[in-house]
Amino acid sequence: MSEPILSVAPKALAPVEQELHRINTSLVAGGQFLEALRQLMLLAVEHAGNAQLWLLVGLVYSRIAHWKPAIGALETALQLDPNDNQAKQLLSLALFSVGQKEQACQLIDQVCSYKGANSAQWMLRAYLHAHTSSDPMHALQVARDWGKRFADPLTRKAKPLKVQDRNPRKKLKIGYVTADFREHSVAFFMQPVLQHHNPDHVEIHVYFNGYWDHITPQMRVLVPHWLDIMDMSDEEVCKQIREDQIDVLVDLSGFTQGHRLGVFARRAAPVQVTWLGYMLPLGMKAMDYRFVGIGVQALGHEAHYSETLFYLRGMVCYMPPAYAPLCEEPPMLRNGYPTLVSLNSSAKITDKMLKIWARILHLREDARLIIMVKEENADSAQAHMQPRVEAAGMPLDRVSVLHQQPLKQFMEMGHIADIMLDTAPISGGTTTLHALWMGMLIVTMDAERDVDAATARTLRSFRFGGEIAKDEQGYVDAALLLMNSPERLQARRLVQRDAMRRTALMNYAERTQSLERAFRLMWLNYLRGDRQLVSDDVDLD
Repeated sequence: MSEPILSVAPKALAPVEQELHRINTSLVAGGQFLEALRQLMLLAVEHAGNAQLWLLVGLVYSRIAHWKPAIGALETALQLDPNDNQAKQLLSLALFSVGQKEQACQLIDQVCSYKGANSAQWMLRAYLHAHTSSDPMHALQVARDWGKRFADPLTRKAKPLKVQDRNPRKKLKIGYVTADFREHSVAFFMQPVLQHHNPDHVEIHVYFNGYWDHITPQMRVLVPHWLDIMDMSDEEVCKQIREDQIDVLVDLSGFTQGHRLGVFARRAAPVQVTWLGYMLPLGMKAMDYRFVGIGVQALGHEAHYSETLFYLRGMVCYMPPAYAPLCEEPPMLRNGYPTLVSLNSSAKITDKMLKIWARILHLREDARLIIMVKEENADSAQAHMQPRVEAAGMPLDRVSVLHQQPLKQFMEMGHIADIMLDTAPISGGTTTLHALWMGMLIVTMDAERDVDAATARTLRSFRFGGEIAKDEQGYVDAALLLMNSPERLQARRLVQRDAMRRTALMNYAERTQSLERAFRLMWLNYLRGDRQLVSDDVDLD
C-alpha cells in the first residue's frame, strides 16, 4: 500500500510563523526532515505554546513514519488549538498507522463535518475508511463523497477537449502521471513496461511529480518525453498535456502521496485510466477506466467501482531488485527453529492480526516472529509496535520488532526468515513478490476485494508459493503446516525463482503488448463514443 496524502496548508503569518513557514517550505518540502526537527526544537524553547509549531513537528514525524512522537506533537497542538482541523487530519493518519483505525475514521469524519474541510481532508477520509472497512460499497461511497465535492465540479467546468487526430490506427501518445518513478513499488512494475514499449505503436510521455533518487535516472533514460511537474499547477499541467495531444493518460498514484488527480478532473486527455498505485475506487467521473487483471479481479464486481473496469490478461510486470542474494537453505535447518516474518506495511497490521500470530506462536513453542515496521530507526519501531505486541499476548522473548530496512537489507530477509505471514484484511502486494523471489513461502487469507486478496490471487495464479486460508483457523493451521514441512521449504528455495521467471508476470514483452492493445481498444471506444471493448482479449486484425 502507498502512502496517503500528507499536507499542511499555510495560514496567515505572524513573526514566529514566518520562521515556521520557512522551515516547512524549504526543509520539509525538500525532505530534510532531521534538520527541520532540529530547528523546530530550538524554536520550541521559546515558543512551546505555539500550536502551529507542534503541528509542523507532527507533520515532520509523520513524514518519517515516527508515529508515537507524531501523535504526541499533534495532541499538543490540539491542546493549544482544539479547533485546528489540520492537526486533526494528521492525527487521524497517525492513529490509523498505529492500528487505531476506528478512532482514525471517527476523527477524520469530525474534520470533514466542518463546512471548510478541503480536498486533502476528504480524500484522506476516503482512504482511511476504505482501508478500515472491507465493504466494497462503503469504499465506493466515501470515494464519491470526495469526488462529487472536488473532482466532478472541475470536470463540469473544464474547457472542451479538442482532439485533432482521430485516426484509429495512428501511433498513440501515452502519458504516465506519477510521483513514484523512484525506489518505490510502482517502479518495479513499470520499468520493464517502459523498456518494452514499441516505439512504432506508442509515443511515451512521463509527467513526473516527485523527487529524484538513484532509481529515477534509470527510468528517465527509458522515456523519450519526460517533464518534471512538481512546480506546476494542475491547470498548467493540464494545459501542457493537452498541447502534447496525449491520447491516453494514465494515473499511477490514486489517493497517494504525489497524485495529480486534479489534472485528470480537468479532462487533460480523451481517455483517462488509473492503474497500479491505488486498488480502490476514486469516485471521480473523469477517470474513465481502471485496469484490473483477468482472473485477479473477479467478474461481477463492476458495481464496486466508479471507473469502467478494463480487464488485462497481464495486470502487472515484476522486475526484482538487482541485489537479491538467494539463501538456498531455509534458515530453520541452520537455526533449529522456524522464523516467521511480517514484511507488509505496519499500517496493515491490525490488533486482530497480532492475536492470530500470537496463537501460532503459542502452538509452536520454538517459533520466532520478526515484525518489520515503517519506522526508520529501532527506538521508534519499538515504541510503536512493542506495546501492541504485549497487548496481543505474544511471547515477548520470541518476537522481534525490526525498523524499516533499506532495499538491499530488505532483500536479505530470506537469509533470516523461512515463512512470510501476510496481513488481513489488507494483504501484501510488492512485498509478496519480493518474499517469493527470496524463496520464502507465504501464509495468506483469501478475501473478496482486490486489495484484500492480492496475495491469495497471486499464489493462485502461480500455483505455488504458499498456503491460502479461508478463515483465521485455516491461517493458523497453514502456518503450522509449513513450519512442519522443512523438506517443502527446502525444495521451493531451489526452484522458486526459476518458476517465477516462467510465469507471465515476468514475460515483459508479452505483458507490454497486452497493455498497448488495451490502450488501442480504449482509443477505439473513445472514437465510437462507447465502452464496449473492456478486455485486451480482442483480435484487432
